[in-house]
Amino acid sequence: MHDSTAEQEARAPYLEENIWGYGKRLRFVDDTILRGFPQSKRCQLTVLDVGCGNGSQLAIPLAEAGYQVTGVDPHQQSIERGRRLSPAVRFHHGVISDLGPRKFHCVIISEVLEHLDAPEVLLRAALAYLAECGILIITVPNGYGEFELDSRLYRMLRIDRLVAWLWANFSKNKNKEYLAGSDDKSPHVQRFTLPRLRRIFERNGLLVAEARGTSLASGPLMLLALGSSTNLIQLNVAITDRLPLSLASGWMFSLRLLESAR
Repeated sequence: MHDSTAEQEARAPYLEENIWGYGKRLRFVDDTILRGFPQSKRCQLTVLDVGCGNGSQLAIPLAEAGYQVTGVDPHQQSIERGRRLSPAVRFHHGVISDLGPRKFHCVIISEVLEHLDAPEVLLRAALAYLAECGILIITVPNGYGEFELDSRLYRMLRIDRLVAWLWANFSKNKNKEYLAGSDDKSPHVQRFTLPRLRRIFERNGLLVAEARGTSLASGPLMLLALGSSTNLIQLNVAITDRLPLSLASGWMFSLRLLESAR
């Protein structure tokens, strides 16, 4: 009989790479946590995914690799889908304060802050759940990067309607559904820059331990151009690490609380 716990520990969380760099993001989260707690196994570490959506892109693969994952999101349909997808995650429908007093080794806020009118309110609420030596991971789109500009052009030119028509009439995979990380389609209301993010982190007593870009191009027009080529997708993700951070479509940050903020 195989030891399922040992198998989990040996298997790193995995997602097939895409134009948005979701596979890279998952590896970033896993590597960051393991480096932060080198004496611990995944099954000993607790993770809180704030604004987890349906969990398909982070919470579920992390839980399947052994982490003790709790996900919270106010969007009921996303949470319901997450529960259907995986019993491994403790999904909670509601806001973060509904969880009660708890501490986690790692708190994740991924692709959430850009949807909020008051992002720092959520950030401060999330910090209350971070263990004293815990790791905070934040990912956000570059507010003036390729994704945002590409998306605006895509909508302005009504290309979404053309793509929908072409898909309905010519696609050979009409029944294939891409599972987005959330069923909530609320728009971005924040356009972050690196200086603004650094000011936010400083105001909240956070020190950036690592900052990386996700991918270079990730908007819907680039998806049409690159999305069918595995090699181009891999290049799009890999090349970002060799370019200035300001050129990336999105950013990933590993942060720790300063001593004075604990």
